[in-house]
Amino acid sequence: MSYFSNFPSDILKIGNEYKYVTDIFRRVYTNTFSTHYSELETVTIPEGYTIEQVSDLYYGSPTYHWVIMILNNIVDIREEWPKSGADLIEYSKLKYGGLEELYDVHHYESDDGITVQSSYAENKIAITNIEYEEILNDAKREVQILEPKYLNSFVTKFQTLISR
Repeated sequence: MSYFSNFPSDILKIGNEYKYVTDIFRRVYTNTFSTHYSELETVTIPEGYTIEQVSDLYYGSPTYHWVIMILNNIVDIREEWPKSGADLIEYSKLKYGGLEELYDVHHYESDDGITVQSSYAENKIAITNIEYEEILNDAKREVQILEPKYLNSFVTKFQTLISR
């Protein structure tokens, strides 16, 4: 089932023609579904998996990727889903200006992980640009997955709420 197939459509006049247009701005708030935390499981996304592969792994179909997006408040999949190692390198090279710049110091941290000024004299640890991007990317690997036995109930509730 396609995500947008659940959305209502309106008839709009475009030029001299009338067309059906899907209301893609319709939203259902996550907290509507997240009230039963026992139904959600935190999982770590394996390296290189797309959201469709995770959907297929847990729900037996890649078409339920939108359920994962809703439960994790993901709007921009390119920015909010973990990148593969190769994609992260390419993204970081573009962001920081090239391969050599990946190893420039992004910031410093103290022994307990607190960001400190470069003038901080006590055992500071240099965090490079690529290390920083890896930290951000790894944080995106932890996502909430709805237990598969609740999937049909979730889809039905979503269809009801989105059509109002």
